[in-house]
Amino acid sequence: MKKSRILIADLETAGPNSFRSDLAAIVNFGFKFLGEKRARVLTIDQFPKWFSTEKGLNDKGLLKAALAIMEEAEIVVFHYGSRFDAKFLRGRCAIHGLTPPSPAKVVDTWELARRAFNFSSNRLGNLCDTLRVKHKKYQKDNPDEWPGWWIRTLAGDKKAIHAMARYCAQDVDALADLYLVLRPYATTHPRLVEDRSKCKLCGSRVQYRGTAVVGEHRYRRYQCTNGKCGHWDRERRALKDIIDHED
Repeated sequence: MKKSRILIADLETAGPNSFRSDLAAIVNFGFKFLGEKRARVLTIDQFPKWFSTEKGLNDKGLLKAALAIMEEAEIVVFHYGSRFDAKFLRGRCAIHGLTPPSPAKVVDTWELARRAFNFSSNRLGNLCDTLRVKHKKYQKDNPDEWPGWWIRTLAGDKKAIHAMARYCAQDVDALADLYLVLRPYATTHPRLVEDRSKCKLCGSRVQYRGTAVVGEHRYRRYQCTNGKCGHWDRERRALKDIIDHED
């Protein structure tokens, strides 16, 4: 049974405005493919010509390596990715004259939570705490970490970059856990399992339960029998069409 290759990813950026791709650079690219035990992090200082006193940070080498990893994925999971990470990456590609990232489907856990629930906050830390996932978001609780890491990184301090990398890795592990908790609540998540007789997300057996009404048509409704998933879905063909075909 073929399953989609899902990349969990997170960016750490630094600049005069770390949220704008023309005013900041990617310092860390944290990632792991779903199912891997530990996150890995590309750091900007791994690549040639990453810093100069005249021009500051240069993330071109890191960006090219990150794009190669992303090419392996069919789906990329970010938190707040549709509003930040994906756009930031595209902006940095354009600035460096690189081709765009591969057109993998972006799944944004911030957006999933916003649509499914009405929690007080959809920030990664609050979601991980509220939903009691195994890994938690790293909390920066002293000035040496925030804004200290970012200020020293802009000056080319490798120790600060690698401290940020450990923080980034923990965020990736937390994001992977959160994604699996949120995924069953997604109504528009891409199909991950080719066999349409199975749950499209986890591949478990499904049980038909009632019908769904969409406009003027009814569809057979089913639920995944895996207690850790339980995703609801429906047939793609209307019930009348199925009956007519059987006749």
